[in-house]
Amino acid sequence: MAGKLDGDVAVITGAASGIGRAIATRFVAEGATVVIADIDVEGGQEAREELREGDGSVKFVQTDISNLDDVRTLFDVVDDQYGRLDVLVNNAGGAFGDDNIHRIDEETWEENVDVNLKGPFLCTKYALPLLAAGERGSIVTISSVNGLIGLGLTAYSSAKGGLMPLTKLVASQYGRHGIRANAICPGEIATEVHEYSTAPPEIRDEWLDQFPLGRFGEPEEVASTALFLASEESSYVTGTKIVVDGGMTAGRNQRLQEATYDISEPPTNEP
Repeated sequence: MAGKLDGDVAVITGAASGIGRAIATRFVAEGATVVIADIDVEGGQEAREELREGDGSVKFVQTDISNLDDVRTLFDVVDDQYGRLDVLVNNAGGAFGDDNIHRIDEETWEENVDVNLKGPFLCTKYALPLLAAGERGSIVTISSVNGLIGLGLTAYSSAKGGLMPLTKLVASQYGRHGIRANAICPGEIATEVHEYSTAPPEIRDEWLDQFPLGRFGEPEEVASTALFLASEESSYVTGTKIVVDGGMTAGRNQRLQEATYDISEPPTNEP
């Protein structure tokens, strides 16, 4: 049986580990040729070899997505080797020394914005001609719930929030060329670098208490959403976002509501 991405060429940034690696694994299983673009050479090569063991067509290109020359080289390689591009997944990102706004300096701000906003901008810019050359193209950008509500991490959240209007602009301006653009906003996902693994039990319990589904997400759950947006199953979906957060942004649970807003007393209309 043909996979949902059979014959497609996909570039996935930050695919050496975590969510990106889960997306790469899923895409290969669905028949895509995957180009892993990551600054981590060891992790990228390891991911490439692991995916090739399953008869996947996978290439690794060392890429710092915040570096213009690296991004140009990445898409030159894709053009030279495959002559086409069907899917771009802007996944690479991270929080680097980030904190509350009064505790971060300009260098911290710039590093976080460079990776989380400038990087996806550069990758999108240089992917567009290749995507437009085909009959259809899909850009899937991994944002975050941090870009939707005030959770902390000033620079990271600001950059992730900026990905939403970027996604809408690409969708509105390039749809006539068959290009769709959508974003995914994950909540807490249990990757190997997730800090929940070292959190004290009481902090972990309080953390989990924020999620109506009562657990953190798995990278594969984000990968399933990315597959939907990359494939023809979402052929009429563009310029929007899908939140994958276990219900966290739907509303806080009662324990946290009570602790934060003192809602222990029953509501009344009395003045």
